[in-house]
Formats: sequence, C-alpha cells, structure tokens
Amino acid sequence: MSRSEIFATGALFAALALVALLPWVMPLDELVFQWIQFHRTCRVEGAIRWVDPVVRGSLAALIACALLRDGWRDPWYIAGLVLLFVGGAAAVELLKTAVERLRPNATAGMISGNSFPSGHTTGAAMAAAIAVLMVHRWDWPRMARWAAYGLATGSVLLQGVGRLVHGSHWLSDVTASMLLGVAWVLGAGSMRRLPRAATGSLIAVACLAFFVFDDIPGARFRLPSAIEERRAALASVEFGTPESRPALDGQWEDGPPEPIGPVAWARSPEVGVRLHAGAQADGMLRVTLRPAGGNGGERVCARMSIVVNEWTAPEITLARGWREYHLEPPPGVLRAGDNTIRFRLLFQSRTGDEEADVGLVAFRYLRLYPRA
Repeated sequence: MSRSEIFATGALFAALALVALLPWVMPLDELVFQWIQFHRTCRVEGAIRWVDPVVRGSLAALIACALLRDGWRDPWYIAGLVLLFVGGAAAVELLKTAVERLRPNATAGMISGNSFPSGHTTGAAMAAAIAVLMVHRWDWPRMARWAAYGLATGSVLLQGVGRLVHGSHWLSDVTASMLLGVAWVLGAGSMRRLPRAATGSLIAVACLAFFVFDDIPGARFRLPSAIEERRAALASVEFGTPESRPALDGQWEDGPPEPIGPVAWARSPEVGVRLHAGAQADGMLRVTLRPAGGNGGERVCARMSIVVNEWTAPEITLARGWREYHLEPPPGVLRAGDNTIRFRLLFQSRTGDEEADVGLVAFRYLRLYPRA
C-alpha cells in the first residue's frame, strides 16, 4: 500500500468515525451554531456570499498555473484527474441523496434535509488535493510549492467556514466532508487496480442505489442533527393560534398560515410573550422566526435582542428566511410559573439609517426544552 493510500484510508476511517460518534459530537455542533448565531453581522452576511467564488477562483488559478508550467506535457494524467473529480462529485451527490440530516438553517418541522456531506466543502477538498498532487508531481521550487500548499489548504478551510456561517452545514458536516474529499483523491490509485468488470459493477450498483434513495425516502439513512428535537417541550407558545393570544404583549397580528404553520407578526419594535413553565423550568429556549423586508421591498438588516426576565441575551442579527434561534439562559433565570420574554427589534436600511418602525418579523413558536 502506497503512502497516499495509507493517508486515504486514515482520512476515510476518520470520517466514518466522526459519523458514528455524532450523538457525542452534536453538543460541539450546537456550541458552534450558537457562537455563529450571536456573532453573525450584516456585513458578515454580505461578505459570506463571496467565499465560494473566491475559493473556486483560487483553486482554479492554482490548477491553471500547474497546467501552464508542466501539466500540458502529460494530457492523459490531466484527463485522469478530471475524471477523478467528476467521479467524486457523483459520489457526493449519491451520499447527499442517501443521507437525510437537517441543516442549521432548516426548521424542526422539516422531515428531510441533505446537510451531509457538504458538496461545496467536499468539492473544494478534492480540487485542493488535485492541485497539491499536480504541484508535487512536477516538483515546483520549494517556496512556490509551499505557497501552493498553503493556498490549497486555506481555500478548503475558508470554504468550510463559509458554509458554517451561511448556516448550510454543521461543523461535523464540513469536517467529515474535508476528510472524504481528500480520501477520494488520494485513494484513486487503488481503484485503478480493480478489474474492469468490478469497476463497472460498482458504477452500476451506485446508479441503482441513487434511483432507489431518490424514489424511496424510507430507504434513506437518517443522521441526527442539533436542530432536530425528539424530546417533549417543557413549555411552549405556538404563535398564530387562539391559545397563544392571551400570552402576547404589545402589538401582534395573526398572519395567514405559512408552510411552516400558523404565525403571528410583530407590529411594533418591542413585543413580549409570557411563557408558563411547570416545576422544571431550566433549559434551552428555541424561537423560530422570519424577518420581512422594509418599505417597498427594500432589503434591510434586522437585529434583535431578547430579554428573558432580567437576563439580556447577546444581540442577534437575523438571517433571511425561517430560522430557529437557540438561547441558553444561565441557571436560575427561568423559573416555574410565568416568565416574561421580550423581543426588541431594530431594522437598518442599506444606507445605514436605523429605522425602528420599518419591517416586520413573523414568529412561529417559542419552546423551552430541557438542557442536553
């Protein structure tokens, strides 16, 4: 077994071990999820859109440099690398179809998701590994070689961070995806030694499996996600329902039901809700909401602070679309009986002007779950 194949085997087993240990890894996923939730800003939200083009451009430029310097001398080798990347992309698509896992920007009511693996991260890892192999094969000068290695590694890490901040994947998703991408590229040598009949059989089985998983959702594998909650809520307010109206303070208006369910719209910059908890009150608060645009459909930056009784949570910049936000008040903040939760909303236009009376936020539910 070559050194590349040894590394490929190690990366593959590390990815499989990470998947097997997901029940124990999910608290770390949750920790990173909350950190991003409280540190995401409107500027970061805008900048994150450029991560994928920058990563793709950097890796494409690195591969192009390798081709211009020496790659044109071995076109068959380059053709093999292209087929390797295409095959890896197809394998990722098969995994995304076969595995259901809710994304961080999903909602708990969803019954399916394709968070694992991260296609963007796996693709970046494969392209980076191919670039490194090309640079190593043609023995670039030492300084240029290490600069290329640094650019390839940095591009993969940047892509992973971008997927985390965007809310598309969990930390465990991007970590395992990096390992899978590297394992696929480095393990290609062992695949070439397979008989053609065995290779053809594997491709046929993979195609059949794709159609089976695509057409029969029940056949898919389900991986746990930190957004998914199987425990019963200790207390809840389901906005937009008749039962919730006595618990609401401030200007609220029931809106037409959305695909996620009944909703209530906050009509003033500060609204509140009373959450009645039983004897067991300590735990995690989860609130699902969606900000709307400003006047005339103008896109605004929506920020929100949440006050739970006397405790104020760090300010949150609201992402577009329906999102679930997680809060863990310190022990003793939540108590048995009525708890007052106030939402303070602030909207900012593209020009930077604060417009507290512009924009609305739709709320779906506020739920209290026991601590993990």
